[in-house]
Parts: sequence; C-alpha cells; structure tokens
Amino acid sequence: MIARLRWRGVAAVAILALLGGAGASASGAGGRAKPNPASSHTFIDLVASLPSDLDATGIPQTTQIELEPSWSSELVRPAPATPGPNATLPSADAVVPYLATSWQRSPNGDYTFQLRHGVRGPTGDLFTAADVQWSVERALAVSPVAPFLLSLANVDTSDPVTILSPFSVRINVTAPSPLLLGVLADFDVGIYDRHVYREHASASDPWAEQWGASHSATFGAYFVSTFLPGKRIVLSANPGSWVHPYYTTVDIDQVPGSATRLADVLDGTADHTTDLEWTDFGTAVEDARADHLSATILESGPLVESWLLDVAGGPLANPLVRRALNLAVNRAELNQGVYGGFALRDTLAIPATYGQSQPLDYDPAMARRLLAQAGYPHGLTLHLDVGTDIGDGDGSYEVQLLTAQLAQVHVRLVTATLSDPDQMLALEQAHQVPSTIEDIQPLVSGAAFLLIEDDAATLDASSPAAVDGYHDPALVALLTQLRSTPAGPAAQSLVARAAKIVDQDMPVVNLLATPVQNVTRADIAGYAAYAVPVTYYESLRPTLTSPSR
Repeated sequence: MIARLRWRGVAAVAILALLGGAGASASGAGGRAKPNPASSHTFIDLVASLPSDLDATGIPQTTQIELEPSWSSELVRPAPATPGPNATLPSADAVVPYLATSWQRSPNGDYTFQLRHGVRGPTGDLFTAADVQWSVERALAVSPVAPFLLSLANVDTSDPVTILSPFSVRINVTAPSPLLLGVLADFDVGIYDRHVYREHASASDPWAEQWGASHSATFGAYFVSTFLPGKRIVLSANPGSWVHPYYTTVDIDQVPGSATRLADVLDGTADHTTDLEWTDFGTAVEDARADHLSATILESGPLVESWLLDVAGGPLANPLVRRALNLAVNRAELNQGVYGGFALRDTLAIPATYGQSQPLDYDPAMARRLLAQAGYPHGLTLHLDVGTDIGDGDGSYEVQLLTAQLAQVHVRLVTATLSDPDQMLALEQAHQVPSTIEDIQPLVSGAAFLLIEDDAATLDASSPAAVDGYHDPALVALLTQLRSTPAGPAAQSLVARAAKIVDQDMPVVNLLATPVQNVTRADIAGYAAYAVPVTYYESLRPTLTSPSR
C-alpha cells in the first residue's frame, strides 16, 4: 500500500478511502456489480487478459503496452487521431502537453520543458523537475525498452536530464532527432513519484522494482488502487492531478471469453471491450443500434501482419522471388476470411495509417513470370513458421488460405506453428527459418520511426531487418542521416527515399493492417486512435444526450 499521506483535511480523507492494498478488491467480494446508471461514475472495461507486472521495467507484454499509459504520466502524450477504420496517425513529433506545458528545441537538438505547477501524486507529493530527472535515470537503469528508445532519439544517456529550475528541465541530446518527442510520449519514459519509490527501495532493489511490479505512483489522472493479477485492476482518480476525469473509478476486469464480454456490454454490466472474436464483433455491428451499442473499428494499423523473409541466402535472396510472393498473395481473401473484411490491405513499407496509399498488388500471372525469370519455372518449396497469435488467434485458417494462394503460382509452403516467440526469434537470428509471419507493432508513432525500427539492421539485433539478413548500404546511409535530422520537410524527404528502397527490395511481404475493435455503450464518447491502441479513460465521458451517466 502507498503509505505516504501528506495532505490535510478533505483531500487526506479522500486519499485514505482510495488507497487500498494492491492485493485486495475494492468491492471486497471480488465480483462485478451492475452499475447504477443514475449515480455511477465508474467505467467498467473488460479485457481478454491483464498484465502480470505493472512496472515498465518488466518484460514488455502486449496488455501492459495497451493499458499502462492510462495510469502513467509523461511529459507529453501522443496527439490523438479521429477514430475510424481509415484513421491517419500523425508523426512522432506530433504530441500534446501533459506534465509539461510547453517546450522549445535548441539548435543542437536539446529540448527545454516547462513543467506544470501544483501537480501532486496520490500521496500528496509535489511534482517537480527532480521527479523527471530521477525517472529518466531509473528508466535507463532498469527498463528493457527505454534505453533503446532514448538512444534511438539521440538522448545523451550519460547525462540525460538537466534541472534548470524546480519546474523546468532540459533533455540533453548528442544530435537532433525527429523522434525525441515521440519517445518522451511513451510510457516506458513515464514520470514517477520518486519519493514513494525511494521509500520502497532497498540495497538489493535500489529502484523499487519489486514494489513497482504491483503498485504505481505517478502524477497523471489515475493511480492503481487495486491489482489482482489475472483478475482485476482498479484505477482511482488522483486528487492531486490537474486532470479531473468524469469516471472517478475505472474497473478493468479480465474476462477471457469473447461471448461473455460482449454479453456484459450488451446488458449494461460493462461499458467497453475489444479483442472479440470476429464473428462476435460482426454480431455486435449488426445489432448495435437496437442494443444501444457502438461497435466500430477504432483504427486499422499500425500493427501489421507481415511475412518476414530471410534474404541472407537461398531463393529468397533473389528480389524477383520476393516480388513474386508479394503478387501471389490475395489480401482481400485473407481479410475476408480472417478478419471479416474489417482489416486494410498493406503492401508497402509505410502502411495506410500514416497516409500512404496502397496499390492493388495481386497478379498471380505476373508472379509466375517473375519466378520463371528467377530460375524457378516449376515453382519452389518454402518453409514458413507462424506464431499462435497471428490472425487474432485464427492463424491456422490464415495459413490454409495463404497456402492455397501460393499453390496457384507453384510455391509449396511447409508450415510449422511455434507458440514460443523467444524460440522463434532465436531460430530467426540463427537463420534457421526461411520465413515467418508475425505481427509487427511500432513502439512510437510515425513513418520515420517505423522505418528505423524495422529496417535499420545495425541498430537492433532483434529488428526484422537484422534477423532476416537484410542490409542495403544506401538505405543505411539514409536512415543514419534521418536519425540526426530534426522533424520537418528534410526528414520527410528522407523517409520517402528510404521507403522507396525498402519497397523495391521487398525484404518483407506485408499482408494486412490489423483492425482495432471498439465495442462500447453508445452514450460514451471520447475515444481516439493512437499508434498503440490505448483507451485513455480520462478522456471518456457520457454524451450530452445521456446526462444520467
């Protein structure tokens, strides 16, 4: 339990009521009660799974990446995009103020941030520049992700933060970067209440990682008041925040069954869910109006299903073979068969969600001609490994469709399913897997980051380019220049030139930009699209037509 209570009077009483033990349910019984629409300010979200660790220093989990931003606090946050299946996400430098109210870039690329005054954590600690400095140092010391992101953004990791005043800091860089603001918007570089974490630190755990695994103390709209691993996370409004959300409590419950989650939203027991089976989502779309439900696609991408090709040797080293495979894939059929038609085709290095129009690349006759030119007039055999998570859990049917499509151009697929992603990565890095289908999710928004993260093989030994043996000297030069170019027209020009090289070389056959479901009560507004599909609960509110909520 967070034990520090520094405020007096009403605020202290409110905090005492809110800050319960992390292992205890706020309701006591642990059951989910149907909210009273006349008085409730509780938002109930049902998710398929919950993270086992609340601290950004743990091993990254998909559920953590999607949920933790809602109770973290960063200097800036990603700019939202209008939701919808064709949502276009902004670049990495498009951010909005959060703990910082304004910022200015120096000619050398340093950023100076002015911080909010009067912001407190849930125990009453005042937010100051010292929290920023301590939090960035903690991230560099223990996070598995932050050092990579900060280095990618050219932050001086030996001296990352300079305190200029109690409410002003400078982020120090070794060179300008188009990615710095986007990296600072990531929860892996979130700002913590240093006082609380220091109180729970020890000689063997100087950064309080053990405590942080089941607790959280930040300066944002919410704090974690209950954490029951595998069951529930309860967020309570932070009385010290400048944000005053309509929903003062957010109850996030783990309910694995798709049909159960949908039924609970339909009958009003819950307010929101996602990741439904596509047959359930289709039912929700058809019955939405009659059931006072809103079932829509929040966005498509930037998570992309990609067929990663090992270009280090064998037939896949020939770009003609790779282009033939790209033309042999009927993405429309895959979309309809796996995603019910709700996904978007993706054929280029930059997906449609970043504003890139996608050509219609399905031409099996041309694919056969390219294979013949490459020396394979009678086709060839390829080995394909897939993870259990592709196709939203319907990977076997997706592979079945893909196998039938490739057979039309005389390419025979020999497939294997691997449930352990670490095993798959190890096999890829040893070049023991000619090809895999994986979901590729950028950590930060923007086409610039996407290209650097995926195709700059020298930066990350686990990047798709590195594990697939893809290396183009001209591309390396462009991406190296891009890393030290400030955001703006010059960076955009470098992105376009780099993308053209990748699209011509085609080390990856992109398949579909995967859709993000948003199933909610029809009288709740405030959802937006982001690079990582996060529901920022502090932005949600009842519509004007439903004052009872």
